[in-house]
Amino acid sequence: MSRRKNRQPPFNQGRRRFMQGVAAATGALALGGCDTRSQADALAEAAAALPKPEDSGIDFIVQVMMENRSFDHMLGWVPGSDGIQAGLKFKNVEGQMIDTFHLAADPAYGYQGCGWADPNHSYEAGRVHLNDGRMDGWLLTDDTAGNPADKFPVGYYLEKDVPFYAGAARHFTICDRYFHGILSQTFPNRMYIHAGTTDRTTNTLPWAQQAPSTLETIWDRLAAKGVSGRNYFHDLPTPGLWGDKYKGILAPFHQFLADAELGRLPAVSYIDPFFGASVGESPLGVSRDDHPQADIRDGQVLLAQIYDALRNGPNWDRTLMIVTYDEWGGFFDHVVPPVGPVSADEAKFNDGRLGFRTPCAILGPRARRGHVSNIQFDPNSVINLIAWRFGLDPLSVRANWSNNMALALDFANAPNADAPDFAVPQGPFGGPCDEALPVGMAPSGRPLHASYVEHRAGWNDYAQFCRRYGLI
Repeated sequence: MSRRKNRQPPFNQGRRRFMQGVAAATGALALGGCDTRSQADALAEAAAALPKPEDSGIDFIVQVMMENRSFDHMLGWVPGSDGIQAGLKFKNVEGQMIDTFHLAADPAYGYQGCGWADPNHSYEAGRVHLNDGRMDGWLLTDDTAGNPADKFPVGYYLEKDVPFYAGAARHFTICDRYFHGILSQTFPNRMYIHAGTTDRTTNTLPWAQQAPSTLETIWDRLAAKGVSGRNYFHDLPTPGLWGDKYKGILAPFHQFLADAELGRLPAVSYIDPFFGASVGESPLGVSRDDHPQADIRDGQVLLAQIYDALRNGPNWDRTLMIVTYDEWGGFFDHVVPPVGPVSADEAKFNDGRLGFRTPCAILGPRARRGHVSNIQFDPNSVINLIAWRFGLDPLSVRANWSNNMALALDFANAPNADAPDFAVPQGPFGGPCDEALPVGMAPSGRPLHASYVEHRAGWNDYAQFCRRYGLI
């Protein structure tokens, strides 16, 4: 069902050039090394064919970063994508070959995975999972390896389990080559979407364990050009990793809903989901960010709420919504991530390996319809899109290495403002895992996995820090 009639700007030669450039890039990607031109040359041609930023029809960019899921695990079902779900086998700590399986159909796991370990997603664990490109170490890292019955990391969800993504896949664009910034955990990767780089490999806290970050960010670049930007958040704002430097751009999520409805959104909006920081995401599963043991259906509700606010607002026809994830969360994927450039400072602790593929969706009038983009993207691709649109200076050493996410958009046709209702069920879903344990699991009072204790303590400490400095 159409939300409003399209505005039809006249056809121009820029669109024709962009269409030809994208066709060349798509052909090179499909043919791989068999094409006479390199993929890089084809993508460069497509980039050169992009319209003038001010003529792009995009004036508002909304970036939402969820938590801890891989592409095959969450979106491997998407038609036309490079996804694999059923039929894979991975060795567990006892040498048994464990089949990949449908999580929602197994009552021991369902939509939350209550009672099972939070799959390991540390810097070190990522290299075990990678296993020199074999992509088979998912069941071999702590705490999963401590329980041979635990097969949570090799489970997957289907289209019927994720109605927001089902709608996005049918009506907009899914990217099946989005790799997160560093093969490590949450804080380093959330820093990547702000700074295009990181200064840590672990979830170290400002002042308590590490000085507040001094890395330049997209917020600095926006301010330098007088472009508006805001980081909306539920319970905790990621820019707190820079101390109180960005206090002035923070706003609660309810303000985002009001700003979207009233047409007052800034040019660039970042949205932090509900992390469940008061009690920690894991093991209770009360967050709405998709981090285990959250009920993934609650994450679908949140994404649909953001989409609905944008599509029903007065500026939808000039808006682009991008959904990414911070990292893979320890879940399986079959595509080896690339190695990218890092700064001299980052090279002291990071080998440059990007993270595994995570879900990525692009929605808006300029998104291609029912499309899967095979172009390689990463967090710097989002930053490059923002920099391209608003004339910002480059941000990090990956600025010229990462593809501009604008390459996935449709500039060959007039903007299509149709915005279907995805009819995402509203719940309520799930619940605290102490009240929703799988059949056969011990009641509350059982010993917690070490990962639970560490993760919960980290979020609690970060929440206390944010309160201390007036960020929340």
